[in-house]
Amino acid sequence: MQLNKSRRPGQLRDTLATLSLGLVAANTIHVAPAAAQSTDENLSLPYSQLDAAYLSYQEANGRVSASEPTASLAIHGQGGQVLTLGLTADTVSGATPNGAVPSDLAQNFVTPLKASGSSVTVTTASGGSTVITLPPTPGQLAAAALGRMYTVPGNNLPMDRAFYDERKAGTIGWSQPLFGIDQVGASFSYSTERDYSSLTFSGRLAQDFNDHNSTLNLSVNFEDDTSTPYGGVPTPMTAMSGQWKNTSSKGRTQTDVVLGLTEVMSRRWLAQLNVSYGISSGYQNDPYRIVSVVDPVTGEPLMQTDTAGNTQVYALYENRPGSRTRESVYLDNKFDFDPVIPELSLRYYHDSWGISSQTAELTTKIKLFGSFYLTPNVRWYHQSAASFFHYYLLSDQAVPTYASSDSRLGRFTSLTYGAQLGFNLTDHSEIYVRGEYARQQGDGHPAYAVGQLRNQDLFAGIKATWFMVGYSWQFH
Repeated sequence: MQLNKSRRPGQLRDTLATLSLGLVAANTIHVAPAAAQSTDENLSLPYSQLDAAYLSYQEANGRVSASEPTASLAIHGQGGQVLTLGLTADTVSGATPNGAVPSDLAQNFVTPLKASGSSVTVTTASGGSTVITLPPTPGQLAAAALGRMYTVPGNNLPMDRAFYDERKAGTIGWSQPLFGIDQVGASFSYSTERDYSSLTFSGRLAQDFNDHNSTLNLSVNFEDDTSTPYGGVPTPMTAMSGQWKNTSSKGRTQTDVVLGLTEVMSRRWLAQLNVSYGISSGYQNDPYRIVSVVDPVTGEPLMQTDTAGNTQVYALYENRPGSRTRESVYLDNKFDFDPVIPELSLRYYHDSWGISSQTAELTTKIKLFGSFYLTPNVRWYHQSAASFFHYYLLSDQAVPTYASSDSRLGRFTSLTYGAQLGFNLTDHSEIYVRGEYARQQGDGHPAYAVGQLRNQDLFAGIKATWFMVGYSWQFH
């Protein structure tokens, strides 16, 4: 059997989800019911809009690659009813950091492996791993008394190159005027992966006032997630092992509330202000991520040898608090200086884990010759580190209750820039291509680094490029 690991990095899952939202709406930004209900005011109700797109994502240095097709259909009724349907699928493969620090010596890591019958093989696609025999544990099946070991050469970022995952997602939504409210809507979505599933329900209210120049929005989103990691759920802050764990799944719930006001400031200026609050509870950990335990003088990761004679790195599975609250404020301004339509947005975020972030994004749609348009964009992002973020732990100090080496929880700055080129095929259809490049920069050489770690780059941030092509069609 091929050792396909159900190991989608959480960072990529979030990235793809964000990009998916923008794929089918990349050509038009609808920020309020006060804006036109169609991209062409000459298209009368009822009408439908079909959006389809394909995304290709690639991280530098041989890391993760992904491909994702997506499609959505919105059917607008005569009385303001809107039915939306959406489908998304993606595949992910490559290499992802496991959370350990680099070393000037080679490092061995182990993960669970489940055999298929009596035949076990290791393929090139599995990242050059080898099958090892593990010491038996009480109640463990004989077929599970095997592990997968992979070796990371010295002075290299520890990465597991043997994961592959697939995701399928669907969404259905409905909105209409109801009980004197301009828009009452609800949507339901479900996504599934090999080791993760998510069920989401959203509700929304929107009311125009001030002669349709102002719109007040209220939305509530509830999400129920289930994590079923390959090899079972590890006990937090225990040593990395290839043994199968006793717990097969853990759950998490998340609720978000957003209150927004959209205001037509002038004939050429539309502003939107959103305030949001969210809370999540349950299993917040990345079940595959570990934290190195190093010598306080040399900085070398500690090693361990099991009773079967296998030697590997001694590292601990991460642990994050079981609850998290989030607050954010978002301000968006869109201007119409025909043929140039700039949009500037600012966002501030803070959560109970100690992370604060600031975001600024500038997008400008420029009408070119004929039916072409160009939309360049640039996005700046900066965040502080979570209170429990650690690149590594020292062996002479007490093990903390919470610790994670996930770069998403560390201090870093990212810059994303790109452009979209579109062409209006007809008055009601267009095709576009879009490309972006993103780079994260963090403190990979902290002043407190010890021993050989002073010579290593500890920040495991990404450099990524993605490309998308899309099609939009409005029709009766």
